[in-house]
Amino acid sequence: MFYKVKIALTYCLLVSMMSSFVMAQEASKDPVSYTIEAPEMVQVGDVFTINTVFNIQPSWYVYAPVALNTSKGKIPTKVTFKVPEGVKKINGLELPDKNRFFDTYSGKDVRMCQNFEVEKGAVSGKHTIKANIIYQTCNGDICYPPVREKVDVVIKVR
Repeated sequence: MFYKVKIALTYCLLVSMMSSFVMAQEASKDPVSYTIEAPEMVQVGDVFTINTVFNIQPSWYVYAPVALNTSKGKIPTKVTFKVPEGVKKINGLELPDKNRFFDTYSGKDVRMCQNFEVEKGAVSGKHTIKANIIYQTCNGDICYPPVREKVDVVIKVR
């Protein structure tokens, strides 16, 4: 009899642990998503923009790239690009306005935009611009570990 009770308790414990694991997985889904908008085709001499667009669920935010956040150990949102030969960045990343009282971004359609130029003499064909995206998602109670992703943005020069 003791053996059957032990098996039943072990089974209940495993089922309980599995359902907790599934709930933890659901709860840990990142409340921030992003897309990258870029032209598919450009010509020599063209100036074009790559937009990184963040959509942040209500009550969540990401940190703006300001010195105050960095000095407090917060991970600021950062989008950088490594360009191939024949393409150059124009100026720095254009950032959205911060929230009024905090150095954070929240809401839908939070855009970070970088302008590029296809230089004279650029070779026709596919060119890969490498984007590096870093952000940390927080709300009033918790901050998730930083997200660090690399994305290849392919444009075709004709």
